[in-house]
Amino acid sequence: MATDVHTHLLPQRLAKKIRAFFDDFLIDQDLAYTLDYPELLSRHVEDGIDTIWNLPYAHKPGMAAALNESMLEVADECAGYGVTFVSGCTVHPDDPDPGGDVRDAYAAGSRVLKLHCSVGDYNPDDPRLAPVYDAAAEVRMPVTIHAGHSITGHTEASELAPIAAAVAAHPETTFILAHSGHHAYDEAIELLAVHPNLYCDLTPVTFEPVPLTAADAERHSDRILFGTDAPNTGRTATELLNHIRSTGLSESAFDKITSTNATSLLQRAD
Repeated sequence: MATDVHTHLLPQRLAKKIRAFFDDFLIDQDLAYTLDYPELLSRHVEDGIDTIWNLPYAHKPGMAAALNESMLEVADECAGYGVTFVSGCTVHPDDPDPGGDVRDAYAAGSRVLKLHCSVGDYNPDDPRLAPVYDAAAEVRMPVTIHAGHSITGHTEASELAPIAAAVAAHPETTFILAHSGHHAYDEAIELLAVHPNLYCDLTPVTFEPVPLTAADAERHSDRILFGTDAPNTGRTATELLNHIRSTGLSESAFDKITSTNATSLLQRAD
């Protein structure tokens, strides 16, 4: 069974607003999933997914704490469908005490932090995030960061420097670069050789899978993770798992990428 480390099963009111944004501005074809979460979870089980990391993100100050609580409620509502929820939390750097928000969310049950730079309008090396990274290190909570600012979800090579700076400045914090920085994948994957506290996830950019190669999968098999972006993705979990297999990577690397790496990160958090 596999772990999907990048999903957004958000409270329905927020989920519908985000889906409307996709429909109005980003896509001209149907996404792979509806906003019916029981149906989505049933499909994930059929596709071999037994655990998800469910990630929120705050687009403005004053909403993170309530959203973090709502994510725990979503997990309760979705219990009983055969998928283990790992509830995520988020912060906004304009809030009074974002580091404290991380500690509060961890105490309430959250186990992974999500930052979305374009949505929140900041960079990964923003000084206001330093206490956030310190708090995440204290509770050993992985920090997933969408570094790009493009409306399409893509990341440019020039946008990798701020996350590299943050990763270097906080060596005790575990960072996960969302979408492997696609379409700056080649530059992003090389950062793994430089920064031992950095991981990449293979979450597609809507319809575009990360262009993983077998060589990269084998070389960095301990620090790559599987993700789908469900429900706002054009690719099903099965399609994305098959895409990974199509590279020709070893079974050992496949198991690490799709399962054991994520489990190891959560064991640190607990």
